[in-house]
Amino acid sequence: MSEKTKRPPTLLVVFGISGDLSRRYLLPSLLAVLKAGQLPSKFKILGISRRDISALEILGQECQDLAPLVEVFKMDMAQNAGYQNLKNKLETIKGEFGARVQVIFDFAVPPAAVLSITRYLGEAGLNSPEAKLMLEKPFGTDLESARELIDETSKFFKEDQIYRIDHYLAKEMAQNIAVFLNSNALFRDVWNARFVEKIEVIAVEEIGIEGRPAFYEQTGALRDVVQSHLMQLAALVLMEPCSEIFAFTELPERRLAAMRSLQLPPADQFTAGVIRAQYYGYRQEVGNPDTTTETFVALTLNSNDPRWKATPIHLIAGKNLNQKTTEIRIHFKKDHASEANLLTLYIQPQEGIELELWVKEPGFEHKLQKRNLSFSYDKHFGRLPGAYEQVLVDAMRGNRSLFASSEEVLASWAVFQPVLQRWSMHSTDLKFYKPGSTIEEVLSSSQTLAQ
Repeated sequence: MSEKTKRPPTLLVVFGISGDLSRRYLLPSLLAVLKAGQLPSKFKILGISRRDISALEILGQECQDLAPLVEVFKMDMAQNAGYQNLKNKLETIKGEFGARVQVIFDFAVPPAAVLSITRYLGEAGLNSPEAKLMLEKPFGTDLESARELIDETSKFFKEDQIYRIDHYLAKEMAQNIAVFLNSNALFRDVWNARFVEKIEVIAVEEIGIEGRPAFYEQTGALRDVVQSHLMQLAALVLMEPCSEIFAFTELPERRLAAMRSLQLPPADQFTAGVIRAQYYGYRQEVGNPDTTTETFVALTLNSNDPRWKATPIHLIAGKNLNQKTTEIRIHFKKDHASEANLLTLYIQPQEGIELELWVKEPGFEHKLQKRNLSFSYDKHFGRLPGAYEQVLVDAMRGNRSLFASSEEVLASWAVFQPVLQRWSMHSTDLKFYKPGSTIEEVLSSSQTLAQ
């Protein structure tokens, strides 16, 4: 029996199917999954929209091949009354499938709408064991709101029904970290504080806020990238290796243990260990001359895990910088300044691994040259499944290893809550940087708000 026929009949209900998130990411990913032959043999997309719009209008020219699978259902998602009609519609479709059907509710809606929709689904009895929720980040805006969201959702849905998307976790290179450590003795045996000097987890972009002033003003770099993506990547690097190479079901528990071991610098070292900055021009973009929302964050965490004690973990995220990259740099300890010691795991835009080496130049002179030993996913395997494609397939399979658990969300917020509290009380520690700056230039900047 093929993997495709093993998957149960699936009904994907997309709240906000006509919105930007759906058009830019979800629908193109579904098309790619269709072309890869990874959709169940019985599959349908029910798009929820508040206005009259046809499936062809939503799909556009790029996703027309999905048209036979898509039906639009008009309802007001903010009103409880429509959910009974939705339930009746779903029962009709289930009857057409003639088999037990899993229903995946995908939330391609603003974060503020998630909680009310979840409540309405539960109150309408749309929380049967076959139902799943696919939730987009952010999962709350601080520790308290995250706890409220999780508590309210748990009133209607069990933890194994909830799939919180962190698309960095679904990147091939991120998945490969566990395999890399388990199957390469050269690195496995030196993956600890005895041999590692420091770890850097970096996600920077060349673009600014891209016409999303309202969203970014409410979010900032810490909430948008550091608390979610970078924390998950750091946990993958720091966690205990799985018991077997592909024991991916162990990943959430091991990531959680790594997160719980992380902590901020002591209070007297906070200023040096936590840096926030904003690019020039941001205030004009958002129309707020006094905003202190950060577009750049650099902070240092320490682990109380004996394997990593005394190894600093630097998390760095920023917009409007000189390059676009998400990568993890492992700096091994060295005895001499001339020694090569850098291993880089590239998450995006190119996924792969690079090891820095010194080699002797050919010839009669004794000269060294720095070269890189590298592996590229793109060069060796061609096109990779997109992160959204991966999470869609895994949700249909019921594989939760690449999704953030409730405990992981709370553990991450617990680490960064003191930062949010301090920033709310201190507005004079904000630095500024020129668009196109390097990370090093931002970190060395002395242009603070106080000046």
